[in-house]
Amino acid sequence: MSATPPEPTEPPELELRVLEEDETVPPRPEEEIADAERSETPPGSSAGAGA
Repeated sequence: MSATPPEPTEPPELELRVLEEDETVPPRPEEEIADAERSETPPGSSAGAGA
């Protein structure tokens, strides 16, 4: 039984544009959720400790 590689799929066409110097992109909803979860972690806990 030989595995055939999946057919290459074209990425969706997304609108790309250059941001101005003072322009920012709002965070995606999943990024806001992750930031909230990180900020709720009490200091000193082992969750998310990088050292």
